[in-house]
Amino acid sequence: MEIVALLNINGEKIEINTNTVFPIILSDVMYEGDLDLMMADLKSKDKLMLESKKIKFLSENIPGIASNFVTKPFIFSEFLGYLDEFELTPSDFNHATLNELYDIILDYADHHNFSELKKIVKFMIEIDPNYTPAYEILGSVLVEEGNFEEGKKYLEMAVKQDPWNIAALSELGEVYFNLGEFEKAAEIWGKEVELMPENTVTYFMIADAYRQAKNYKKAARILEKFLNKYPKSILAKYELIEIYKKLERNIEAQEMEEDISNAQPEYVSDVEIWAKIMFQNGKYDKVEKFINKFLDKNTNYEHFRILLTVPFIKSGKKDKAKSLISEMKEKYPWYYYGVKNIFDEILDDEEKVFLEN
Repeated sequence: MEIVALLNINGEKIEINTNTVFPIILSDVMYEGDLDLMMADLKSKDKLMLESKKIKFLSENIPGIASNFVTKPFIFSEFLGYLDEFELTPSDFNHATLNELYDIILDYADHHNFSELKKIVKFMIEIDPNYTPAYEILGSVLVEEGNFEEGKKYLEMAVKQDPWNIAALSELGEVYFNLGEFEKAAEIWGKEVELMPENTVTYFMIADAYRQAKNYKKAARILEKFLNKYPKSILAKYELIEIYKKLERNIEAQEMEEDISNAQPEYVSDVEIWAKIMFQNGKYDKVEKFINKFLDKNTNYEHFRILLTVPFIKSGKKDKAKSLISEMKEKYPWYYYGVKNIFDEILDDEEKVFLEN
């Protein structure tokens, strides 16, 4: 500890040292900036109270001074050093909140600073073993690092403490899926759907898990449930067709294929798969008319224009097709490579060579 300055305010001599700023840091990080609450919670810590009273006196006599203290960036190792200096342990924080620390670890997660993040999470759990978000983010980080078994343990703890934690359920289901425990993944995601039935993507994840487990009956059931809610979903029908064929429910599969061939997309997520099905059935004009009409009303989805490449080249507008795909590859390379499999399937070798040269 070093003396930084000696102040004389209204006849009161105040010694400012390298530890004086810590009550500001501590109140910001652990008490949402409430210095009085921090002092009430830690009133038995004499050394901390000495510096806290200085801050209190300064803030009462010099307006705005507390807000001018520089407490960022937050460096956890320095923070722990201060805790040791003031003889503070996690068990001392009876009325602290962990919201600010949680925001800090989210920032660490965004920057992939997992080493420091895990240290802070351990500290948070020591303060409050029931703080569910800490288990959730630690589990997610461990999974991202490839430590699935350890990550699963913490995610399961998060779900046990808070069965309504959608993020933890979603991540836990993914862990089981990556571990090859497909039925368990489907079960976990099923709980997510019960809590958030509007999470439409989860239905397809469940169906995929059951498909991987070769439990085609349950895969069909979840997609049928989805279609009861969203009867115009082309993507659900398309996936269900393949499952019906596995179950030898060929008549139902054929009926659903006819439904799709006579339909138009109601949802943006259906546009690509619908176009692929139309191409497979040679209905190029139908796709061209729909895409043009769709883009007139939905200018934010210009990348779908690349799908016009197929109708153009199939109708003899080869130069127009080549110009379009060249433009779209430059503007939306991510989408081009996403639909390249469609072009590879639908176009013949001569057409592919023409577009590529």
